[in-house]
Formats: sequence, C-alpha cells, structure tokens
Amino acid sequence: MITPARRKSLYEDISNQIIELISSGAWKESERIPGEIELAGMFKVSRNSVRESVKALEMIGILRAKSGNGTFVAEGAQARIRRFKAQDLPEDEDSLVEIMEARLVMEPGLVKLATQRLTEDYQKRLESSVEACRKAFQARNYDFELGFEFHQILFQMSGNKILINLFGQMKPVLVAVRRKIFFKHNDPKVLIHEQDQHAVILDLIRKGQGEAAAALMESHIAESLRRLRGEK
Repeated sequence: MITPARRKSLYEDISNQIIELISSGAWKESERIPGEIELAGMFKVSRNSVRESVKALEMIGILRAKSGNGTFVAEGAQARIRRFKAQDLPEDEDSLVEIMEARLVMEPGLVKLATQRLTEDYQKRLESSVEACRKAFQARNYDFELGFEFHQILFQMSGNKILINLFGQMKPVLVAVRRKIFFKHNDPKVLIHEQDQHAVILDLIRKGQGEAAAALMESHIAESLRRLRGEK
C-alpha cells in the first residue's frame, strides 16, 4: 500500500516504498511503473521529488528508464533488493557514527602506509576498483559494495591482520550505512563525487604524495560522517 511520503525523510521514504512495491511483487520485473504525475499523486509529493527518487533507483539498477517508453522495473531488481535487505543497519544510530569516527581516525594513516607499500599488483587492483565503479555508473547498475572495494584494498595493503579483519567485520554495516545515506539525500552526484575522490586519492598514492592523499581521505570520510549526522 502506498502512503503519503513523510516530509522528514522524503526521498528515503519514496525510494523505500518503491522498493517495497517491487519486493512484494506488486510491481514485477520488466513491468512499466506509473508515470511521474501519477506517482506524485500517490505519494502526495512534487513531481521533482518523484523524479529524483526514480533517478536514484535507476543509478543502482532497481529501475530502468527507456527513452520514449517510460520507466520499468529492472531485470534482476528482486535479487538486488534482497541483497540490500540482508544488509540491515543496527538499531543503535550512535554505533554507526562511532564506526565512521573510527574510520576517520584510521584511514588517513592507512593511506600514508599504502603510499609507502604500493606495489604493481596493488596499483592494478586499486585502478580496477576505480574503473569498475565508473563502468557501473555508466551501466546504471552500481552496487554499494563496489565503492568499498577501494577502501578494503587499502586495509589489505597494511599487511596488518587485525586491521584487515576489522574492516571485514565493519564492511556489511558500512555498505548499509552508505545505502541509507544515499536514499536519505537521494543525490547520485554525491555518489559520483565520492568515487571521483577515490580516483584522486589513487593518483596521489601513485605519485608518492602520502600526506596529500591522507588529507583527502580524511575529507572524504568526514563528508560521509556529516551526511550520516544529517549535517550539510
């Protein structure tokens, strides 16, 4: 059942209701969804709010726009939604903030270490991670786990088993946090900006500029932390 979207978390609410309609089978894969005007009426929101939510769901492969024909539920949408739902967030929001704060302390230092320990193999893996995200944006099938592959490689470059295991434990929560932030703010440009920052961090690592790479990583994580807290 569609309900009027809550103003406090408008984009997130619209996106989640659309996801639930697909998950429940009310909207089936490859099926055309109602148009922008009709959806705006259903959710009791502006057409612009609907448009932005639909664009966000296209970015992550839940919906698919067909020029001149409207918007459809993407093939494979059910599987992607099941994966999202398996990444449920802990109820304690403070814990999420603390995880991000821990990253803010750790990862700038990891980037400095990565600059010192860069090998040809690690460079190729980091480059592949950046390229995979770029291609996923173009193909409109971005997966939130892709963005964290870059960070995971940096942890692996440390050679420290405790840090590597720590990231492995954090990753499912981090993916869920990123998904929550994405739906809350509903701005695909922010997601692209984050991946562009990965590319710049990689370039600085390649050039041996560890301090500059660390400073950008600190800014990169701090921005996500501000969005999680609802700050601008």
